[in-house]
Amino acid sequence: MRNRVFVVGARGIPDVEGGAEKNAERLFPLMVRRGWDVTLAGIADNLKSSDYRGVKLVGAPASRLLRTDKLFYYVAAIFMALRRRPHVVHMQGLGSAIMLWAYKLIGARTVVRYGSADYLLPKWGFLGRMGFLFSEFQLRFADAVIAVTPALADRLAARGIKGNVHVIANATDASDDFDGSPPPELPPGPYFLAVGRVTEQKNVHRLVEGFNLFAKDHPEALLVIAGGVDDESYMVQVRPHLTPRTLLLGRLPRSSLGALYSGAHCYINSSIHEGSSNAVLEAISWKAPILLSDIPENRDFGIGDAHYFDPEDPVAIASAMARVMADRESLIADPAKFMTWDDVADRTSAVYRAIGLVAAAH
Repeated sequence: MRNRVFVVGARGIPDVEGGAEKNAERLFPLMVRRGWDVTLAGIADNLKSSDYRGVKLVGAPASRLLRTDKLFYYVAAIFMALRRRPHVVHMQGLGSAIMLWAYKLIGARTVVRYGSADYLLPKWGFLGRMGFLFSEFQLRFADAVIAVTPALADRLAARGIKGNVHVIANATDASDDFDGSPPPELPPGPYFLAVGRVTEQKNVHRLVEGFNLFAKDHPEALLVIAGGVDDESYMVQVRPHLTPRTLLLGRLPRSSLGALYSGAHCYINSSIHEGSSNAVLEAISWKAPILLSDIPENRDFGIGDAHYFDPEDPVAIASAMARVMADRESLIADPAKFMTWDDVADRTSAVYRAIGLVAAAH
């Protein structure tokens, strides 16, 4: 039986912040149900048990080598894979593909989830960008690449990487994927919700600027941001714009976000760089009105023009918020138009079978 899967690139599951982690949390338990023997290698600090819904969890020690917790982890994962002899190594992001060559050397098939073009982010500096570009170059040698949006598949095609590329987006969630926790206590008033780490990529400073313009005519409104602060230097740009009507809730368990989505007057994503945003899909699952930055990856959601705004223009952000106040219902996207996680698992299983793997009977 050729069904042993070794997952690298998600720091841990469940309830670990990040797109690769959310994808892994939802997808791989469903892959276990389909007959795949899945082991996920995370970072030890993010793992609370040795098993999650049938997915075996193993941890590498944490390290901040070169200002990142992942480089040492990627190296340690190779030795974990050597002991386990997987049939396929499934890399959950571009960064983890920096070691693709090593997994090829040990004889494993390789699948890479291409969730974003990380080298576009200025925070990584020269060495970081070179590392991501080297990872992307290696994708032509992977047995399969899973791009989470057509825009990302097009980016790879422009670099001559297309014969092994499959497009499988992220999915909406069922309500029972959330634990029903009550939301944090908020001041009264309709609130715009943003979920995700407070980073330059998420364009939080422009979002706050736009909200402040909007709030001049709507002083009752709130901006609520649920996400950890990963980069204190970026907060230098954000803090001067904060007012008592902007609430930074910090990092919250993903399973507790349902009440925030369901109570939001609108969900807003102002990112300048994205993949297939899990938070957007979560908001769609809860039927919150949606406003999105007008970037190719967000356009791939295939919803109407009224949902989009220029993320670099605070006036455009304020205008989009005003649209919601005027006609909230028209900005609710239909969850039925998007994939479910069972769909994602079926398509991922098909990719595995196409590269010669065989799931156990179930």
